[in-house]
Amino acid sequence: MRTKQNTEILCGRNTVFEMLRAGKRKFLRVYWGIQSRDTKAEELRQMIQTRKIPVSECFGDKIRQISGSEDHQGIAAEVSIFQYADLESVANKAKEDPKGGFLVLLDEIQDPHNVGALIRTAHLCGASGLVLLKHRQVLVTHTVCKAASGAQEYLPIVQEVNLVNVINYLKENGFLIWGAAGGEGQSIFKIQPKFPIALVLGSEGRGLRRLVRENCDALVTIPMEGVLDSFNVSVAGGILMAELMRLRKCPTLV
Repeated sequence: MRTKQNTEILCGRNTVFEMLRAGKRKFLRVYWGIQSRDTKAEELRQMIQTRKIPVSECFGDKIRQISGSEDHQGIAAEVSIFQYADLESVANKAKEDPKGGFLVLLDEIQDPHNVGALIRTAHLCGASGLVLLKHRQVLVTHTVCKAASGAQEYLPIVQEVNLVNVINYLKENGFLIWGAAGGEGQSIFKIQPKFPIALVLGSEGRGLRRLVRENCDALVTIPMEGVLDSFNVSVAGGILMAELMRLRKCPTLV
Protein backbone atom coordinates (compact mmCIF):
# COMPACT_ATOMS: atom_id res chain seq x y z
CA MET A 1 0.00 0.00 0.00
CA ARG A 2 1.43 3.40 -1.05
CA THR A 3 1.32 6.29 1.44
CA LYS A 4 1.49 10.05 0.91
CA GLN A 5 5.13 10.42 2.03
CA ASN A 6 6.68 8.49 -0.87
CA THR A 7 6.67 5.40 1.31
CA GLU A 8 4.66 2.20 1.29
CA ILE A 9 3.21 -0.25 3.78
CA LEU A 10 4.34 -3.87 3.46
CA CYS A 11 3.29 -6.73 5.69
CA GLY A 12 4.10 -10.34 6.53
CA ARG A 13 6.87 -11.84 8.64
CA ASN A 14 9.13 -13.00 5.80
CA THR A 15 8.69 -9.76 3.86
CA VAL A 16 9.59 -7.54 6.82
CA PHE A 17 12.38 -9.87 7.94
CA GLU A 18 14.08 -9.87 4.52
CA MET A 19 13.75 -6.09 4.16
CA LEU A 20 15.46 -5.71 7.52
CA ARG A 21 18.18 -8.22 6.62
CA ALA A 22 18.82 -6.70 3.17
CA GLY A 23 19.12 -3.21 4.66
CA LYS A 24 18.15 -1.39 1.44
CA ARG A 25 14.99 0.28 2.68
CA LYS A 26 14.52 3.07 5.18
CA PHE A 27 12.08 2.01 7.93
CA LEU A 28 9.85 4.75 9.30
CA ARG A 29 7.73 2.59 11.61
CA VAL A 30 6.82 -1.01 12.38
CA TYR A 31 3.29 -1.98 13.38
CA TRP A 32 3.58 -4.97 15.71
CA GLY A 33 0.74 -7.32 16.58
CA ILE A 34 2.57 -10.65 16.84
CA GLN A 35 1.39 -12.47 19.94
CA SER A 36 3.67 -15.50 19.81
CA ARG A 37 7.22 -15.58 21.13
CA ASP A 38 8.64 -18.11 18.67
CA THR A 39 12.20 -17.91 17.35
CA LYS A 40 11.28 -15.96 14.19
CA ALA A 41 9.24 -13.42 16.15
CA GLU A 42 12.06 -12.86 18.64
CA GLU A 43 14.58 -12.48 15.82
CA LEU A 44 12.35 -9.92 14.15
CA ARG A 45 11.95 -8.00 17.40
CA GLN A 46 15.72 -7.99 17.98
CA MET A 47 16.44 -6.69 14.46
CA ILE A 48 13.89 -3.90 14.90
CA GLN A 49 15.35 -2.90 18.26
CA THR A 50 18.92 -2.98 16.94
CA ARG A 51 18.00 -0.57 14.15
CA LYS A 52 16.07 1.65 16.62
CA ILE A 53 12.95 1.65 14.44
CA PRO A 54 9.83 3.17 16.05
CA VAL A 55 7.27 0.49 16.92
CA SER A 56 3.51 0.81 17.37
CA GLU A 57 1.92 -2.08 19.25
CA CYS A 58 -1.37 -2.89 17.47
CA PHE A 59 -4.14 -5.45 17.37
CA GLY A 60 -4.67 -7.46 14.20
CA ASP A 61 -7.63 -5.36 13.02
CA LYS A 62 -5.51 -2.21 13.09
CA ILE A 63 -2.72 -3.87 11.09
CA ARG A 64 -5.28 -5.13 8.56
CA GLN A 65 -6.58 -1.58 8.20
CA ILE A 66 -3.07 -0.13 7.84
CA SER A 67 -1.78 -2.76 5.39
CA GLY A 68 -4.96 -3.48 3.44
CA SER A 69 -4.25 -7.20 3.80
CA GLU A 70 -6.05 -9.97 5.66
CA ASP A 71 -2.86 -12.05 5.62
CA HIS A 72 -0.56 -9.66 7.48
CA GLN A 73 0.73 -12.27 10.00
CA GLY A 74 0.66 -9.68 12.75
CA ILE A 75 3.23 -7.27 11.36
CA ALA A 76 3.45 -4.38 8.91
CA ALA A 77 6.10 -1.76 8.20
CA GLU A 78 6.13 1.68 6.63
CA VAL A 79 9.23 1.77 4.42
CA SER A 80 10.73 3.77 1.57
CA ILE A 81 9.32 2.79 -1.83
CA PHE A 82 10.90 0.08 -3.94
CA GLN A 83 13.74 1.25 -6.19
CA TYR A 84 13.94 -0.28 -9.66
CA ALA A 85 17.29 -1.07 -11.28
CA ASP A 86 18.35 0.14 -14.73
CA LEU A 87 18.58 -2.21 -17.70
CA GLU A 88 22.19 -1.47 -18.59
CA SER A 89 23.58 -2.34 -15.16
CA VAL A 90 21.51 -5.53 -14.94
CA ALA A 91 22.57 -6.62 -18.45
CA ASN A 92 26.22 -5.95 -17.61
CA LYS A 93 25.89 -8.00 -14.43
CA ALA A 94 24.58 -10.96 -16.44
CA LYS A 95 27.31 -10.61 -19.08
CA GLU A 96 30.04 -10.58 -16.43
CA ASP A 97 28.74 -13.63 -14.57
CA PRO A 98 31.46 -16.29 -14.95
CA LYS A 99 28.90 -19.11 -14.59
CA GLY A 100 26.75 -17.71 -17.38
CA GLY A 101 24.25 -15.01 -16.54
CA PHE A 102 20.58 -15.00 -17.38
CA LEU A 103 17.70 -12.54 -17.13
CA VAL A 104 13.96 -13.15 -16.87
CA LEU A 105 11.60 -10.97 -18.92
CA LEU A 106 7.86 -10.93 -18.11
CA ASP A 107 5.45 -10.17 -20.96
CA GLU A 108 2.31 -8.66 -19.39
CA ILE A 109 1.91 -11.15 -16.53
CA GLN A 110 -0.91 -9.72 -14.44
CA ASP A 111 -1.39 -11.98 -11.43
CA PRO A 112 0.63 -10.56 -8.50
CA HIS A 113 1.06 -14.00 -6.97
CA ASN A 114 2.61 -15.30 -10.21
CA VAL A 115 4.91 -12.28 -10.44
CA GLY A 116 5.95 -12.65 -6.80
CA ALA A 117 6.59 -16.38 -7.21
CA LEU A 118 8.69 -15.72 -10.34
CA ILE A 119 10.76 -13.09 -8.53
CA ARG A 120 11.43 -15.52 -5.70
CA THR A 121 12.35 -18.34 -8.09
CA ALA A 122 14.55 -16.09 -10.24
CA HIS A 123 16.52 -15.07 -7.16
CA LEU A 124 16.90 -18.65 -5.92
CA CYS A 125 17.96 -19.92 -9.37
CA GLY A 126 20.69 -17.32 -9.71
CA ALA A 127 19.16 -14.93 -12.25
CA SER A 128 21.02 -11.63 -12.64
CA GLY A 129 17.78 -9.68 -12.84
CA LEU A 130 14.16 -9.52 -13.95
CA VAL A 131 12.37 -7.10 -16.29
CA LEU A 132 8.77 -5.95 -15.80
CA LEU A 133 6.67 -3.86 -18.15
CA LYS A 134 5.47 -0.49 -16.89
CA HIS A 135 2.00 -0.91 -18.42
CA ARG A 136 -0.43 -3.87 -18.52
CA GLN A 137 1.82 -5.62 -16.02
CA VAL A 138 1.79 -6.08 -12.27
CA LEU A 139 4.66 -4.14 -10.73
CA VAL A 140 6.32 -4.56 -7.32
CA THR A 141 3.27 -4.08 -5.09
CA HIS A 142 2.76 -5.18 -1.48
CA THR A 143 1.03 -8.35 -2.73
CA VAL A 144 3.95 -9.14 -5.03
CA CYS A 145 6.43 -8.55 -2.20
CA LYS A 146 4.54 -10.91 0.09
CA ALA A 147 4.36 -13.61 -2.61
CA ALA A 148 8.09 -13.13 -3.24
CA SER A 149 8.82 -13.60 0.50
CA GLY A 150 11.26 -10.69 0.38
CA ALA A 151 13.23 -11.85 -2.69
CA GLN A 152 12.58 -8.48 -4.36
CA GLU A 153 15.13 -6.99 -1.96
CA TYR A 154 17.92 -9.12 -3.44
CA LEU A 155 17.01 -9.52 -7.12
CA PRO A 156 17.57 -6.43 -9.34
CA ILE A 157 14.24 -5.64 -11.01
CA VAL A 158 13.95 -3.37 -14.06
CA GLN A 159 10.85 -1.49 -15.20
CA GLU A 160 10.63 -0.82 -18.96
CA VAL A 161 7.95 0.40 -21.38
CA ASN A 162 8.58 -1.70 -24.50
CA LEU A 163 9.64 -5.35 -24.25
CA VAL A 164 10.64 -5.66 -27.91
CA ASN A 165 13.04 -2.76 -27.41
CA VAL A 166 14.48 -4.54 -24.37
CA ILE A 167 14.92 -7.73 -26.39
CA ASN A 168 16.69 -5.88 -29.21
CA TYR A 169 18.95 -4.09 -26.73
CA LEU A 170 19.92 -7.40 -25.16
CA LYS A 171 20.57 -8.97 -28.57
CA GLU A 172 22.90 -6.10 -29.42
CA ASN A 173 24.75 -6.88 -26.20
CA GLY A 174 25.29 -10.54 -26.95
CA PHE A 175 22.25 -12.13 -25.29
CA LEU A 176 20.46 -15.17 -26.67
CA ILE A 177 16.69 -14.73 -26.34
CA TRP A 178 14.57 -17.73 -25.40
CA GLY A 179 10.80 -17.45 -25.47
CA ALA A 180 8.69 -19.89 -23.46
CA ALA A 181 6.08 -21.04 -25.96
CA GLY A 182 3.86 -23.69 -24.40
CA GLY A 183 3.58 -26.72 -26.66
CA GLU A 184 5.64 -25.15 -29.47
CA GLY A 185 9.37 -24.89 -29.87
CA GLN A 186 12.30 -27.06 -28.86
CA SER A 187 12.42 -29.11 -25.68
CA ILE A 188 14.28 -27.24 -22.93
CA PHE A 189 16.00 -30.54 -22.14
CA LYS A 190 17.47 -30.96 -25.65
CA ILE A 191 18.64 -27.46 -26.58
CA GLN A 192 22.18 -26.25 -25.92
CA PRO A 193 22.24 -22.79 -24.31
CA LYS A 194 24.68 -20.01 -25.02
CA PHE A 195 24.99 -17.57 -22.15
CA PRO A 196 24.09 -14.85 -21.44
CA ILE A 197 20.42 -15.70 -21.98
CA ALA A 198 17.17 -13.79 -21.54
CA LEU A 199 14.17 -16.02 -20.83
CA VAL A 200 10.85 -14.45 -21.84
CA LEU A 201 7.66 -15.64 -20.11
CA GLY A 202 4.25 -14.79 -21.54
CA SER A 203 1.06 -13.75 -19.80
CA GLU A 204 -1.54 -16.03 -18.29
CA GLY A 205 -3.77 -17.44 -21.00
CA ARG A 206 -2.39 -15.59 -24.03
CA GLY A 207 1.28 -16.39 -23.66
CA LEU A 208 3.85 -14.40 -25.63
CA ARG A 209 2.58 -11.56 -27.80
CA ARG A 210 3.23 -11.89 -31.54
CA LEU A 211 6.00 -9.28 -31.85
CA VAL A 212 7.72 -10.57 -28.73
CA ARG A 213 7.57 -14.12 -30.05
CA GLU A 214 8.91 -13.09 -33.48
CA ASN A 215 11.91 -11.35 -31.91
CA CYS A 216 13.00 -14.35 -29.86
CA ASP A 217 16.01 -16.31 -31.16
CA ALA A 218 14.41 -19.60 -30.15
CA LEU A 219 11.15 -20.85 -28.71
CA VAL A 220 11.46 -23.43 -25.93
CA THR A 221 8.94 -25.71 -24.33
CA ILE A 222 8.66 -28.14 -21.43
CA PRO A 223 7.71 -31.71 -22.41
CA MET A 224 4.44 -32.66 -20.70
CA GLU A 225 2.40 -35.75 -19.97
CA GLY A 226 -1.25 -35.90 -18.99
CA VAL A 227 -4.35 -34.38 -20.57
CA LEU A 228 -3.93 -30.72 -19.61
CA ASP A 229 -2.23 -28.48 -22.16
CA SER A 230 -0.05 -26.15 -20.08
CA PHE A 231 1.62 -25.32 -16.78
CA ASN A 232 0.78 -22.28 -14.69
CA VAL A 233 3.23 -19.54 -15.76
CA SER A 234 4.99 -19.39 -12.40
CA VAL A 235 5.41 -23.18 -12.40
CA ALA A 236 6.64 -23.18 -16.01
CA GLY A 237 9.03 -20.35 -15.20
CA GLY A 238 10.33 -22.30 -12.22
CA ILE A 239 11.04 -25.40 -14.32
CA LEU A 240 12.76 -23.37 -17.04
CA MET A 241 14.86 -21.39 -14.58
CA ALA A 242 15.86 -24.53 -12.69
CA GLU A 243 17.07 -26.02 -15.96
CA LEU A 244 19.06 -22.86 -16.73
CA MET A 245 20.60 -23.07 -13.25
CA ARG A 246 21.56 -26.71 -13.88
CA LEU A 247 23.10 -25.84 -17.25
CA ARG A 248 25.10 -23.00 -15.69
CA LYS A 249 26.63 -25.46 -13.24
CA CYS A 250 26.97 -28.41 -15.66
CA PRO A 251 27.35 -26.85 -19.14
CA THR A 252 28.39 -30.11 -20.81
CA LEU A 253 25.24 -31.97 -19.74
CA VAL A 254 22.27 -31.49 -22.08
